Amino acid sequence: MNKKMKALTLLLVGIMSVGTMTACSGEPAAETPAADDSKPVAEAPADAAKEENKETVNLVWWTIGTEPKELAAVVEEANKYTAEKIGVTVDIKYASWGEYGEKLSKIVQSGESYDMAFGAGINNYQDLASKGYFADLSELVPTVAPALWDFIPEELWQGMTISNKIIGVPAYKDSAQAQYWVWDKELVEKLGIDYENINTLEELEPALKKIKENDPSKYPLVLQGLEGINGFMVTINKMDELLTKPYVSVSFDDPSATVVSPWEQEGVMNNLRTLHKWFNEGLINPDAATLTETPKYKAVSAAQGYPHADADWSRSSEYPVVSHKFFGPGYSTRTIQGSFIVVSEGSKHKEEAVKYIELINTDKYLRNLLAFGIEDQHYKKTGENTIEVLNDGYGAPAYSQGTFFNMYVTDPAPAEKWTDLQKQLEESFSSPALGFTFNTEKVNNQVAACANIQAKYEPSLITGSVNPDEVVPKMLEELNKAGYQDILAEAQAQLDAYLGK
Repeated sequence: MNKKMKALTLLLVGIMSVGTMTACSGEPAAETPAADDSKPVAEAPADAAKEENKETVNLVWWTIGTEPKELAAVVEEANKYTAEKIGVTVDIKYASWGEYGEKLSKIVQSGESYDMAFGAGINNYQDLASKGYFADLSELVPTVAPALWDFIPEELWQGMTISNKIIGVPAYKDSAQAQYWVWDKELVEKLGIDYENINTLEELEPALKKIKENDPSKYPLVLQGLEGINGFMVTINKMDELLTKPYVSVSFDDPSATVVSPWEQEGVMNNLRTLHKWFNEGLINPDAATLTETPKYKAVSAAQGYPHADADWSRSSEYPVVSHKFFGPGYSTRTIQGSFIVVSEGSKHKEEAVKYIELINTDKYLRNLLAFGIEDQHYKKTGENTIEVLNDGYGAPAYSQGTFFNMYVTDPAPAEKWTDLQKQLEESFSSPALGFTFNTEKVNNQVAACANIQAKYEPSLITGSVNPDEVVPKMLEELNKAGYQDILAEAQAQLDAYLGK
């Protein structure tokens, strides 16, 4: 949503809410501003007398991942705090990574009672949103949670719009995609690889050959068929993915917002040819197309990241790494919808849920409690804004909760990690299709058929295992017989309508 749109929304909300604001008001949303003091967080008006007489509301919050061992202790502390602040407590329920999507989709459609949930992990959440299963937050957030509305940038609200409704609160974090080459630090130092000047596939090749010469028994670029190079279509080929199964794309560099098949773009084909050349030269592992899990060690890989992410990657890889950004940051609907919280349309406590989400994003104490646990039990402070994790008793997927910009930084990353990310986001560019969500209802049969066809060929193509000049025409012939062009045409018509063409 651009500034004009946001201003108009606020005007309309103000008109509609005259005489009702007192009922919506609570105590201030936050006493501690977000990390970036240049963007102060507004405080909601206080009405302490009413809050004292109000019963505490308990919300059911579904989220993704493995339930932390000491979740109960952390939730107890959080509930003490939020009950006093806004008269709201939560019951946090976890569903595992593998089951979350299907489980929550069933919960949403069954009418089972819940108040808020991690939306990005729900199967077919866009379809569910268009059918009205999630609360429309377009008017609710500006009136009930003005601090939240002001804190999150316009682009993110725009990216959360489906069927002309804001259907979730986006996590203000690395929301614009930035892609990095990630390297084994000791290896690049040993071989003298100038990794900071490698941005394209072509520029990557000399380094891969140098790594191969150093150890002919190893494969410098280890790929697996379900992924290939991480972010291949988006970051290597600069395609905003309106749909991935099958691919329906708009180029980041195309102001006309023309919907295309990436398989028919010469740039994409050239990159596929490069991968095939590397495969034949032994620079890519021969089992890439069928490999389902990649080894922990990689000489070089691609990853979505942010400034100073090397410390996090080194910790997860268990060996020191260095990185260099080669794409972005770029906003797209897909990147923004990578993490958000929905409020159930069936919830009896929509306002309270929105107030709670506001507090997560604007209150530093609550944000870090939910992210890291209890101070001196799960972590200790090593500086004003830095911490050391003490044990594995509590570990929550913080990206699913809310913003990064009032979180502590985990040692050994520098204290300015999140402020540098925020500065990077301010330099982001946007897809010409930002805010557009493709409704596939009219072409569901074609989408299903084409998804199956693409799945047959894609792993081999994106790992370089086959010759694209032989395989892509064959795949396209099958795709077109199954209605691929119908999908592209429908996407173009919807996008044109969205853009007012």
